[in-house]
Amino acid sequence: MSRKQPPPIPVIGASQDSSREAELLAWEEKERLRRQQPEAEQAAPAAPLAVVPAPAAEPAAAEPAVGLERDPEPAAAVTPRSAPGYLEMPAFAEPDTVVPAERLEFYSRGIFAVQYAAKANHERAEQQKLIGLGLRLQAIKDEELHKHTGFETFGALTDARFGIKKHQANNILRVLGVAQALEDITTQELKERPLRVLVPILETHGTDAVRETWAEAARHGNVTDTSLREAANFLGYAPPKTQQVLEVEPPKPKPALAPAGSEPERVVERLRALAEKDLAAARREAAALEAAVRELVEELDGNLETG
Repeated sequence: MSRKQPPPIPVIGASQDSSREAELLAWEEKERLRRQQPEAEQAAPAAPLAVVPAPAAEPAAAEPAVGLERDPEPAAAVTPRSAPGYLEMPAFAEPDTVVPAERLEFYSRGIFAVQYAAKANHERAEQQKLIGLGLRLQAIKDEELHKHTGFETFGALTDARFGIKKHQANNILRVLGVAQALEDITTQELKERPLRVLVPILETHGTDAVRETWAEAARHGNVTDTSLREAANFLGYAPPKTQQVLEVEPPKPKPALAPAGSEPERVVERLRALAEKDLAAARREAAALEAAVRELVEELDGNLETG
């Protein structure tokens, strides 16, 4: 006796045709009725086959059925990568409670989160502003573009075109290397003045020393020029303190004194100098001196007569 062949199993493909689903349901009902027949009537029942519906989407390599046009598969959604160091602003959401105090607490946490993200992003933006300005100013200076655009100096160009004074541009360029060394370990705003402390450390000890000094200063709280200097001293990166050596100049020869005039001449010169400051006092002193001299002359004359 020949084996009974199982009926073909309809397969639902990628098409959304509802007739295929109806055909599958009809086949399942037919199979159920067949299994309910007496075993004698089933000469050699075949092993039941598992019905495995085909996946809704065909593999990329499969060819579409003839006469059927498949819609092109949508491209994979690409999640935009946020800029490094910036925080995503928290999305608004409502709490799942109706208690007013709990709802207020929920919204309060959201406000604090927004404020924190805004502050952090502002500091990161200021940091990247310093680096972005420095890279472009350095390129303009290196290429001496002021000479080709009618400006006498680099500072004249930056002042006229960007409102950046020469000393400001030079300060930015001075700390550019330090800012670049720190941008991947901190999102904090990098201000030009405190970074000056790290410039000689970068030149002498390199990038790693700059990062270690910053990390040590940040461990104690807010990073300032003072905390950076103290951290550099602690780590041994600070430049050695040099004491200024005072050169001892040989003693200069004293100028030869002009021959002194007579005593009356010195007295007269003293009174003239006094008259330039206080004319009335000079007159009183001159009158007193005149009276003393007259008395002395009379005395001398009397001594001569008696002698």
